[in-house]
Amino acid sequence: MRRAIRILCRCLAAALLLLNNAVADDQLTEAIDRLAASEGITDDGPGVAVLVFQPGKINFRKGYGLADLKSAAPITTRTMFELASISKQFTATAILILHERGALSVDEDVRKYLPELPVYRSGPIRIRDLLTHTSGLPDYMKFDDPPARHSTYWVNEDYVGEFARQKNDFPLGFATGRKYEYSNSNYLLLGTIIARVSKKSYGTFLHDEIFAPAEMRHTFAYESPQAVPEPPPAGCLRAIGYQEGKGQQWRAGWGAPPARNERYLSVGDGGIWSNLEDMAAWDAAQRSGTFLKPATRTFSLLPTKTRNGKQNDYGCGLELEFENGKLIGYGHDGSWDGFRTIYWRDLKADRTAVLLGNRNDFDPYDILESLDELIQDD
Repeated sequence: MRRAIRILCRCLAAALLLLNNAVADDQLTEAIDRLAASEGITDDGPGVAVLVFQPGKINFRKGYGLADLKSAAPITTRTMFELASISKQFTATAILILHERGALSVDEDVRKYLPELPVYRSGPIRIRDLLTHTSGLPDYMKFDDPPARHSTYWVNEDYVGEFARQKNDFPLGFATGRKYEYSNSNYLLLGTIIARVSKKSYGTFLHDEIFAPAEMRHTFAYESPQAVPEPPPAGCLRAIGYQEGKGQQWRAGWGAPPARNERYLSVGDGGIWSNLEDMAAWDAAQRSGTFLKPATRTFSLLPTKTRNGKQNDYGCGLELEFENGKLIGYGHDGSWDGFRTIYWRDLKADRTAVLLGNRNDFDPYDILESLDELIQDD
């Protein structure tokens, strides 16, 4: 599958290089379809949804493979996927919205909003340390037997007190601000801060302040069973994430009701479900500067500078790419129990790519790298 995805990307890149505004969209679609089929992306296995957008030139959206092997439902542009860590850019945007409104400051001690956290000898952890993964906090998923307030699933509030209760077993990994180390704990806590400050659930705040204004009509945060739309809107079947097992048999991993009910419903670091249509709307909102003032948006795209003297190419919920000191791209990938996803904005080409996959055997960055190489070689 990994080789097949690379071939799909090469097909896409070659088609893009050959096409101009006079070439019909169906020629591009047919070219990608033929090579995708010839390289093993079949109609009877889990697959991927692809979006490539370049203003005035390209608007390609299509699904390949199955969203659910049991029902044989195909992946379409409306199929819903768990975004996994792509969710972090939405969490960061929500925090920065609250910062602009004066409801919080990114320079504040997080214990102002999360007093359950322990006091660490290295000094306070600021909200900006959570945004940029410089807190040093341990991975919350490693905590032993956190108490659950719901009988069938865990939520953010179940984990917050565990940083203090299990401090001896899971201490701070390094002095806050000394270095960068990616940790989902940072965004779990940011999601909790959003809920406490806004006095709404994380998913409700994102719906009201981001999803609805961006016209992301089907996107939601899976923060409780009640948060999942029932029944799914027309055409918006929720995909199942699949892991490749023994004998190359696919094993169902993550999912949402009604097909599956999962136990870990923490949000902020992940948990958002969306589709190509809504991710195109998100990209349009980003391009138009819908949510943040220019200065705040610039802040979100600054690399992390840590006390060890290193510049780390991570902003606020976004991985950054630089060339000769100039920002040339940003985005984020995601991975969670069979789902593989990526959102990437190429500033040099003014092109956005989104891949939402429900199989664990490909690396989304391979697609982007192959695409870039072929375009640069032209």
